[in-house]
Amino acid sequence: MVSQDQRAHPRTRLEVVIELVTRDGHRTEAKTWNISDGGTFVELTADQKQCFNLGTQVRSQVKGLPMPAPVVMMRVVRHAPSGIGLKIIEAR
Repeated sequence: MVSQDQRAHPRTRLEVVIELVTRDGHRTEAKTWNISDGGTFVELTADQKQCFNLGTQVRSQVKGLPMPAPVVMMRVVRHAPSGIGLKIIEAR
């Protein structure tokens, strides 16, 4: 049987806390659901999702590590009932 998954990057289940900051300064922390070389899916409540429309650019950084994680610029590319899909556009 052939997989119907047409994704360019395989997903890995990973739960970490990530901070998301929009260009207008809205800041929220949430949990990732999965991660890949191309992006991540982040669990958000309906209220949290209101600030993350499709196309919104966000600065993201994983929290709770022993040293500061890199800052990664991402774009909202998907909305789902449980959260949003983010695509990496630049890592610093």
